Amino acid sequence: MITINLKQKTKKNGHLVIDVPTTLIDKNVDIVLVIQEKEEKPLNNIEGRKAKKKYDFSHLYGKLEWKGDALAEQKKIRSEWQ
Repeated sequence: MITINLKQKTKKNGHLVIDVPTTLIDKNVDIVLVIQEKEEKPLNNIEGRKAKKKYDFSHLYGKLEWKGDALAEQKKIRSEWQ
């Protein structure tokens, strides 16, 4: 069995012409053909979706205050991992 993956464009009349050379000479063969329309993806990014703008947090700089001992809280959280 041979598996062949091709990407072709149909002609303006809707016909699809496939010419596949094989090493099989004068043999009967079974052919399975699956046709799936390919969606054109926009070129703005790989996934084909519009790129999302990252949120700007600059208006929050210096607005938050920590009450308590930051180092002690950090050690407490890390001890939970053990």
